[in-house]
Order: sequence, then C-alpha cells, then structure tokens
Amino acid sequence: MAPKRNQSGGPTTTVLGLSKMTPSLLDDLARRGFVSADDVRAPPTGETVAHPRNDEVVVFRDLFTAGLQMPLDPVVVDIFRLFKVYLHQMTPTSIVRLNLYMWLAKTCRLSPSAEGFARAFRVHYQPKKISVESTVGAEISAIPQYGCYTFAFHKNLPSPVPASKNKWANDWSSYWFYHKVTLDPVTKTHPLVVDRIAALGDVPKAACHVRAEDEALLALLRKLSKTFSTRDIIEEFVACGCFPVRVGWDISSWLAEDR
Repeated sequence: MAPKRNQSGGPTTTVLGLSKMTPSLLDDLARRGFVSADDVRAPPTGETVAHPRNDEVVVFRDLFTAGLQMPLDPVVVDIFRLFKVYLHQMTPTSIVRLNLYMWLAKTCRLSPSAEGFARAFRVHYQPKKISVESTVGAEISAIPQYGCYTFAFHKNLPSPVPASKNKWANDWSSYWFYHKVTLDPVTKTHPLVVDRIAALGDVPKAACHVRAEDEALLALLRKLSKTFSTRDIIEEFVACGCFPVRVGWDISSWLAEDR
C-alpha cells in the first residue's frame, strides 16, 4: 500500500502568524517551572515565519502544558529521529503519549527505546485548515504544515481508555516561541533543530518489528488497559513536577538500590 499523503487538497502554509506568546507569558512559564527563562525567547515583533537560531527549536505553549520538559531524555530524541518528525509538527496529545510510554517503561523497570515505542505507537495525521492571506491580499483557507502529527496507538494493540485531555483550544498553535537545545559538542548540531518549517510529505512511518524485549511492555499495556484509565495522570505529573520525558528522570525510591 502506498504511503498516506498528508494533504487532503488545497493550498498549504508554513506561516505561523503573529505569536500570542509575549515575554510576560514566557516569564509565567518560567515562574511555574516549565522552562528556564534563559532558554526561551518570544519571536521578534512582526515575525510571522519561524526563523530559529542554530541552537533553537520551535515549540508551542501547550506542549509544556501536556508535560514537555527540556532537556529531553535521549530516548525521546531517538523516537523523534526514528519517525523523522520535529517538535513543531506535533500536537500536545503527542507529548501525553510520550509521557505515558516513558512512565510505564521506567516505573516497571523496562528499558525504553525508540524501537519499543514504535512497536506500540504510530504517527497519526490530523489535518486542519486556517485562514491566511494570499499573495494577492485575499483571505483563503490553507492547511498548516505544523501542529498536525499525533502519536497514536497502533490500531491492533491494546491501549488505556483515552480519558486524558485530547481537545485543545483552537488557537493553541498561535502561542509559539523558541527554545534552546544543547548541541552536540563535536558536530554542533541537534536532531530536532531545523532552519525553517518545511512542507510536509507523506505521513511518517517507522519500521515495527516484533522483539522479545518489547513484548513485556505490550503485556503491561494489556493489564493497564483493563484496570487503569490514565485519567488526569499527566495533569498530576505536571502538578507534582514529575516529567518522565526529561533526561535523568527516575523513580527515587529505587536510587539507593540501583547505585
């Protein structure tokens, strides 16, 4: 079967529009512990097309509401690299799913991996249309090339009851800004950094192979899906300052034993 095309017809746009993310809103995110003030900046006045620096990624406020925390665990970076996707392409629900996977693997003493994630999850394309100004000044509907990919469970696998928040404000992608990432000291690059928002191609896919080490996670999913709805779990994570996608996150009660 041929790969599914992203576009459902009609014009597309990579223009983000004027950001609603003001310096005061960034200060509020920093005050609440979601970001470090030194690592973020609002787009310059009048900027509508993203121009990230070589150590920055384009992000949205609600990605952090959903549990995003920097710096990311290397496994999470590997997941993005395996699927060939970037943070600006993802919906907040994707961060919820990443947190769920990392939490389940780490709390049950399994080794999280990009391949293990791909065994349970796929990329789902959620197209939408927004109003933009055409080259001749007329207002037209266009398909944005950002904020449209969601990590979803494979259809033939068990999954927890989807009781977590999956509907976001219509303008959530209007709250965009830049976040610094740590570059490789040798190559001076980072897998999630791009110099611009490019047009989408086919819906990304990752090879999914049956591996013995991944079956333990699927067995846990089967148990979890029968007894635990995951209702509000991400909200509880955020309130408690618990971020499974962040590098170095672990279960503190195990530290003495593991060391």
